[in-house]
Order: sequence, then structure tokens, then C-alpha cells
Amino acid sequence: MNDNERNYETPENQSTENTSSASYSDFGKYRDSVEDTPKVEAEPAYSPYSNQNYSQQSYYTASQSFDEQPEKKKKSKGFKGFLIAVVAVVLCVGILLAVYPRLAGGNSNDNQLKGDDTTLNISGTPSLDKNSESLSTIQIAENAEKINVGILIYGKVQSFLSNSSNSLAGEGSGILMGEDKSGKYTYILTCAHVISEAAKDGYSITVQDADGNTYDGILVGFDIKTDLGVIKIAKTGLPKAEFGDSSQLRKGQKVYAIGNPGGVVFFGSFTDGMISSIDRPISSESGYEMNCIQHTTPINSGNSGGALLNEHGQVIGINSSKIVSTGYEGMAFAIPISDAKPIIDDIIANGYVTNRPKLGISYSSAMQYQQFAMLIKYEDLPTGSLIIREISPDSSLAKTEAEVYDLIIAVNGEKLDSADVLLDKIENGNVGDKLTLTLCRIVDDNYNIKEFTVTATLVEDTGSGNETQEQQTQNYWEQYFNNGF
Repeated sequence: MNDNERNYETPENQSTENTSSASYSDFGKYRDSVEDTPKVEAEPAYSPYSNQNYSQQSYYTASQSFDEQPEKKKKSKGFKGFLIAVVAVVLCVGILLAVYPRLAGGNSNDNQLKGDDTTLNISGTPSLDKNSESLSTIQIAENAEKINVGILIYGKVQSFLSNSSNSLAGEGSGILMGEDKSGKYTYILTCAHVISEAAKDGYSITVQDADGNTYDGILVGFDIKTDLGVIKIAKTGLPKAEFGDSSQLRKGQKVYAIGNPGGVVFFGSFTDGMISSIDRPISSESGYEMNCIQHTTPINSGNSGGALLNEHGQVIGINSSKIVSTGYEGMAFAIPISDAKPIIDDIIANGYVTNRPKLGISYSSAMQYQQFAMLIKYEDLPTGSLIIREISPDSSLAKTEAEVYDLIIAVNGEKLDSADVLLDKIENGNVGDKLTLTLCRIVDDNYNIKEFTVTATLVEDTGSGNETQEQQTQNYWEQYFNNGF
């Protein structure tokens, strides 16, 4: 099953959203995401020893006589046999604990990187003004195919001493970056939405190269906000990509894409186009703004994580998304490699992007929903107010009076006339900074409200639990209100 695009309606049909500036596009509408594929949920591991209670029985009673000694000896042998059996069980359990992580095929500690100072190397790009000789299209295609890989995510159903039902949960593309400093592994760049499922127990990664060889993929880390991810394989001596300076790109420049549209069945499909815009501001689903390369190169589901190349065969971007709505054509987006470099280096070194603050909630714009929109109007609340949809366990709000479905109406005394008021405070803050949030809560069926303040401390965002903008249907909230608070 492939990494399917989300087919969203055109912007004019979308609900009014105040979580980003009107000049920005909503990146959530364009996401080519593996999350749209059916998911195989992992069953909990089972051990027959987990619920067994061993009790040492008494083989002798006060009424036994010396005449019964032969029987006692017989039972003594049984007792020794019992002890041997217990020892054997303990040994078996110890062996199982040692080997089960390998059998489970998930993300065991044996497969995790402990940090590496390997960095992405960006070469200088020949200037277009100097009439530098570029490679032929055939040469670029041949070189590009060598550094392209297919990434397959499998869902594991774990059972005792077995891994059954290797169901394909998603596919994408990747770029061979090069070897680590130890010379034991090769790093592969891709998109976070391609590999994020592999962070779950029971999921695994398989990597396929241009020669059809397959390798076990090991998750290094990913960053949901920038949609960047890194994996590695225990194989060296493979071709590696040359990376060019994406800051030197110009509108109208010829570019090429390599990837696996539809999955590895169409491995290494090569297409061309041109750059339509540079530094196109795109707002991600989490409210994080990214400047992307907009280009006309045809990409499809499965191209996510694949390379965007210039006329010299250098990788200058990582294809991440496209607009798939009716009426749009030739609008694809890639993450500039020069912007991606510090994120990738941080992921390789630490497994995530360090020192990035978050509040630790998921939210929705209150104006999306009729009932909340009416409440905002009649109570004269800020139009940028946000509904708290979820509070993550690591959020400092989990230890305050704040609850799910509360409205955030102000931060540090500043009203949320736009959601950007809160998001800017978070993005420009530091881990450990404190924010005073003014919350509003509906207290009864008559929509009476109370306002109160809580103090929240920004915590470190590891890239997998970001401030997330939730999209839900109107019917959900109608049902919620009908059931009361």
C-alpha cells in the first residue's frame, strides 16, 4: 500500500483559519503523508511465564514415619527435579529477554545510534552566470538512480517467539547521504512523515537500493515540524549523493526529481521541471513556517523523501509535498537542502532537534466551530482563541488547572487576536521560559464561562510531540455540545 496524498479541497472551500498569516499557504493541505495508509497495530508481546506463580509444596508432613523413608526419597527426587525445572525456566526467561528485542524487529537499543558527529557536506554550486558546463539529462538520471533508495515501512504483529503478518504500512523514497564516522553505517535522508510510523513498537524499516538489494533500516530520528528524517543501514561502500548550495537557486532554473512514485514497483522514476518560486513560505500542520522550493517537476505518492537535483546532478532539495486539489497542476514543494542541513546534523548527533521549545498541546482554532464562534462573538473573546484538544504528558500544563476543551484567549496579558500571538511566543522563547496563559472554560449547558490564568513552562520539543493544529469536523463538536460538558 502506497504513501497516498491527501486530496484536499481548494483554499476557497476551506474553513476560515486564524492559525497562520493570510500570506502563507496551509501546508497541511498539501502533505504527501504515509499517515493516510492503513496502520497495523502491534499486539502486546506475550510470555507464558508472565502469569505463572510458583509455590514450593511441602513433601513431608508430621504424620510421616521412618517406614515411609523410601517414599520420602522418591519425593526428594521429585523436589530436585522441580528445582531443576525452575532453574531451567529462569534460564529460558533470561535467554528470551536477551533475544526477544531482536525477534521483535522493532527499534531495540541495539539498533539505536548513540550520537555521531557526522555532518551533511554541501559543495559549492557552479554559477549559472559563468556558463558552467552542466551534465546531460542522461548523466543526471544515471547518477541520481544510484543514490535513490526505496523505504518500506512494515507493521509487525508480535507474538511469542515470532513476528507474523509483515504488512506493508507505507512506502517512500530516500537519498544516500554517505557513511558515518565509524565506517559501519550509511545514512539515508528522507521525510519525517515517511518514517514516523517506525517509531512505534512492532514497526520496522526495509531499505531497497537501485540494484534490488534490501537492508534492515534503523531509525536515527525525525523532526515533524520540518518534515525531515534520517535512517541508517549497516552497509558501506554504496554511492553517495553530492549536495549543492540551495541558497544559490534561481527562478526558472532547470531541476530534476528522482524517487519511487507508487512505491518501489516504479523505483527510480526520473522527471524534470523548473523552479517556480524560491523561499515559498508554507505553514505546516503544526503551525511551523517553512520556506520551500516550489517547482513544476512531476512528483507523486511515494516520491516523498526523494531528491530534487540541479543541472549538475547535485541534490538541492528533498521532495516533501504537492498540491493535489482539482484545478492545481505542477505545484510541488521541496525542502531546501541548505535549510535542512542544521536539522539533519542535529538529528544525527542527538536523534532530534535540540533546544527547541514547545508548550506541549494540540489545538484547533475556535473560529472553526460554530458554537465556539458564537461564544467568541457574544462574550467578546479574541478571534484567535485556541481550543486545547490534547495536553501531552510532558507538558507543564498537565500539572495545572488547564483541561482539554479550555480556550486559550491570551498569553502574558496579550489577547490572541491571532493564533500567531501564542505561536510567536513559543517559537521565539527558550526551553524553561514561563508563559502566563489566560484560559476560558464553559461551565454549564447555558454556556456560562469562567476565566482564569495558569503558568506554563516551555519544555524541550524532541520533534515527535509538537504543537499540533488539529482538523476535525463540525459534527464532532455538535455531538460534543449536545452531550454537554
